[in-house]
Amino acid sequence: MNAWSTERSRSWIGIALLFAAGVVLFLPALRAPFFLDDYMQASMAKGTFPAPRFGAFDLYDFVNDGDRAVLYDRGILPWWSEPDLQVRFFRPLSSALLWADYKLFDGSPLPLHIHSLLWWVATVLAARALYRRLLAPRVAAIATVIFALAPCHVFPIAWLANREALVSIAFGIAALDAYLRWREKRRLLDAALATGLFALSMTGGEYAIGFAGYVLAFELMTPGERPGRRGLGLMPFVVPMVAYMLVRAMLGYGAHGSGYYADPFLQPAQFANAAPRRAAILLAEAWGGLHGLVFDDDTPSWELALVVVAGSALLFWPFRRVFMRLDEQARRRTGSLLLGAHLALIPVLAAAPAPRLLGVTMLGIAAAIAVLLDQAWFPAVREERRGGAELTGLVALALGFAHFVHGPGTAWLMAREFWQSATHAADRTARLIARRPEVASSEVVIVRGMFNSFILPFSLDERGRPAGRWRVLTQTGHVLALRRDARTIDLIVPLDKCLYPKGVANLFRADSSPIPAGATFRIPDARVTVLEVGPLGPRSARFEFDGDLESDERVWLNDAFDGLEDAPLPPRGFGKPYDP
Repeated sequence: MNAWSTERSRSWIGIALLFAAGVVLFLPALRAPFFLDDYMQASMAKGTFPAPRFGAFDLYDFVNDGDRAVLYDRGILPWWSEPDLQVRFFRPLSSALLWADYKLFDGSPLPLHIHSLLWWVATVLAARALYRRLLAPRVAAIATVIFALAPCHVFPIAWLANREALVSIAFGIAALDAYLRWREKRRLLDAALATGLFALSMTGGEYAIGFAGYVLAFELMTPGERPGRRGLGLMPFVVPMVAYMLVRAMLGYGAHGSGYYADPFLQPAQFANAAPRRAAILLAEAWGGLHGLVFDDDTPSWELALVVVAGSALLFWPFRRVFMRLDEQARRRTGSLLLGAHLALIPVLAAAPAPRLLGVTMLGIAAAIAVLLDQAWFPAVREERRGGAELTGLVALALGFAHFVHGPGTAWLMAREFWQSATHAADRTARLIARRPEVASSEVVIVRGMFNSFILPFSLDERGRPAGRWRVLTQTGHVLALRRDARTIDLIVPLDKCLYPKGVANLFRADSSPIPAGATFRIPDARVTVLEVGPLGPRSARFEFDGDLESDERVWLNDAFDGLEDAPLPPRGFGKPYDP
């Protein structure tokens, strides 16, 4: 066997071991049952969703102008929902793949998770091919490991509704590779391939827009071209992107009226206001896995800014020192990947920050970290460990721990936590059906709910048929119910709380649209009046039902951590607390 064959065999053994490690890390996710949006999409595919979905391309169309009233009537949207709330995403390819899965593997999540895992394999292979073409062999191997085992891949594998991230990124990386070949060699075949792959990436989901960051970065780092030639070179990305955005706009896709989403085209002011904080959280997560470890979503903005400034200052000199040692081509390629990674963050700032948004960004950050580790751990010339060399070594040690130990460990913990949460939710539903089978056909009223209370109706029936009507009166912690008369009940939370979540936790209403005291809402069978507003929003509301509260057709529940428990109402003139 010659040296080339031996090296090739070692390379494929290495990638096989990497995939085996990935399977071990993501194994808990593969065992997870359906969770959250999965139940809604299964209902859409089975034709039991309250509002009709036409064909295989609508599984990411959650709320639109045509069906908002139906969802409001059924209680899938709560009383505090923004009147023009819209949550619909243009992901035709990812939708069609899920639709086919639900048709082929009805009721069995394992084959769907394996399908998602295969997209992770495709994503890693595409990244590996790109790294091997742009970076030195050892650097490419390090970058591939960092990228493959990053926590950002857990949710797209575990949460079937988030598979679109892997679909979009797999095609996007392959498209970027073809695009760079086209820019270097000007072969029309590469241009056509890049155009087609970028188009597939965009039909997979909005993650594809993040690759604009890499395209722009490589253009900025490639000097000396005439404007006309540079413009022609951009066409394989620009043409499919413009086509995608035009079709998306014409068909009315996008999200607005939500605290979780801030569409830059539909809500530019909300996007601009949320972007700095979201960027800081995602940067800390991408570089060091700090989200949830050092700070969380309630961390003051000044602390986030301090982390970003301190982290940037700490990383600047080691990276500058390492970059100066690279030859011109390696410096340009690595710099383009690093700049592109940060530009790729901009599109995902439209959603609440989470590791699952970092797949495109980690492509470039993994490469930059790999270059630093290679220079620090395998230097061509040994240096005395002091000054800049010592700082570089310490930073390399920290980054090595973050991405070879902490990162994979976090990925496994996240996968296990997802499996536990999904299993717990499924068990809660099963216990409720066994104890109160009438919930599948009755009007269900939840005095206080949790984040998944709105998805519960779709998990009550094996065909995804939701309950007749489903009412969530509050989504908060401790709440006090005061019984006024046979048909009226007041719900009150502490002074520093709100009847519903605020900020990114509120999918149904943005903080920019507050509800004032005295506001009234008509929901089926009841009238809601906001009685008092505290610092965070409504803290007291009156619910006047059209019939007796304790009608035989109505089931009252409290959504607690251990399950949905019966919520007997207090007698007239008395109160009763409800807790998680």
